[in-house]
Amino acid sequence: MDPTTVSDVARQFPENGMKLLLSNPHNMRDLLALTGSELAQRVDTDRMRLMPTTFVHRDYRHVESDVVLSAPLRDVIRPPRDLLVYVLVEHQSTPDRMMPLRLLDYVVQIFTQQTRQWAKQDKSFVRLKLHPVLPIVFYTGTRPWKSVQRLSDLVVAGERFEQVTPAMNPLFVNLPQLPRETLERTGGAFGWVLQLVQQRKCRSAEFRRLLGRVVRHLEKLAPVERLRWLELLSYVMALVYHERGPAEGPVLQETIESSVRTDSLRQEISQMGKTIAEELMERGKREGKREGKREGLREGERKGAKAAEIAARQRTLIRQLEKRFGEIPATISSIVNATHDVQRLDQWLDQIVIAESLDDFGFEP
Repeated sequence: MDPTTVSDVARQFPENGMKLLLSNPHNMRDLLALTGSELAQRVDTDRMRLMPTTFVHRDYRHVESDVVLSAPLRDVIRPPRDLLVYVLVEHQSTPDRMMPLRLLDYVVQIFTQQTRQWAKQDKSFVRLKLHPVLPIVFYTGTRPWKSVQRLSDLVVAGERFEQVTPAMNPLFVNLPQLPRETLERTGGAFGWVLQLVQQRKCRSAEFRRLLGRVVRHLEKLAPVERLRWLELLSYVMALVYHERGPAEGPVLQETIESSVRTDSLRQEISQMGKTIAEELMERGKREGKREGKREGLREGERKGAKAAEIAARQRTLIRQLEKRFGEIPATISSIVNATHDVQRLDQWLDQIVIAESLDDFGFEP
């Protein structure tokens, strides 16, 4: 097992874990299949290669990441034959109204970069031909998002100025609305993992059953795809640790290990879990050290652990409230996230079992 790969996934999750998976051309091939687009079928995915660059501005990297890959076009003979596949991964929980403007900015940056590279070799643009760009918006949030808006929707009297407003119609992979059958039949091994991302907030028993099915399916990957299996399983285990909380962690880890039929792979997964746990503890220590600069290392680590404990309770409470009562008002979410009293949070968690409505909790600013 490559511990570096496992640590990378744990360290980069949740912000860049999906980006790391899509850096693998096989996973990108599965994502292209999920678009259902004829344009995606023209990409020679067997010769796809990663372009080590990003166009996302620093201010937005906490809510989105991007992946750029280059691949030949199957039916084009004249140069430039390569197509640039640009995937913008939206991992914020709600749709983003400003998406059309930012996506246009990123794609224009790609074309501008091509012209700069051309200018370094040739002073004239007479023979310039730009590589086409295939933009894909990949939304992994939990709230409904029917489609990516047009830039004209952000403009006053936009319908009157539509002719002179830049327009783009990117391929859109809307994970919350993709049927399970589509993910399993069309999305390959990557599609199976996406089921866990899609259902990450579902009930414990349901998530545990799905987790077992996904792990058993991934075991079918050919030996030559061992590195891909390692990346996918590392992502699944990091997802469990981050999204399901510490209370469910041991049970879900056991589910992962018991779902694997091969002894050697089971041992590898066990070691993988330890590596991820160590990486998360290390990250907690680093955060504690940063917080403890003024108050001393020990106090900082203690506060870091306390903050993590409170945050876990807050996330669990909000998730349970949404499961019981559906979408909850933003004011209640703000109250919960502003409450650092562990005893009070535990009282609210206990109240979920008997409460008839949100009014029974007595949420007050």
